[in-house]
Amino acid sequence: QKAFIVKNDMLLMIRKSKHEKPNPLRWDLPGGRMDFGEEIDNSLKREIFEEVGINAHVGKPYYLKQWYVTRHVNGTNEPLEMQIVCVFRACSAMETQLTNENSTETEQIELIEWIPIDNILELDIMPALVDVIKEFIQDFKNKKIDFPE
Repeated sequence: QKAFIVKNDMLLMIRKSKHEKPNPLRWDLPGGRMDFGEEIDNSLKREIFEEVGINAHVGKPYYLKQWYVTRHVNGTNEPLEMQIVCVFRACSAMETQLTNENSTETEQIELIEWIPIDNILELDIMPALVDVIKEFIQDFKNKKIDFPE
């Protein structure tokens, strides 16, 4: 799951570190994979807290997207084809002070920033997210997004 969190016409974005594979130094939205047995809402709340250090209200699904990736099994050259299904959700921050102090060892985040909506598309965004973010920006400007309270 990924979170669209907006404050004062700025979108919360994270930039992956240079060690992140396969998208080093690319911008992403907060969020990540569910742990087995985890509740859907709690999963996204946990990911947001781990990655950016804030609590958030999680809203309804905004967008559903799938894409395909090839990974290598346990560092070997054996390819593993994966299908990713991602739910994008509009969320509301309960606070705005950002930190990555809660990050786990697997999180590879270099920057956490509130980026003005009008500047988002100037960033080097993860390719799988570009079309979703473009649509979000348009819907946000047209006030078509319901953020939870």
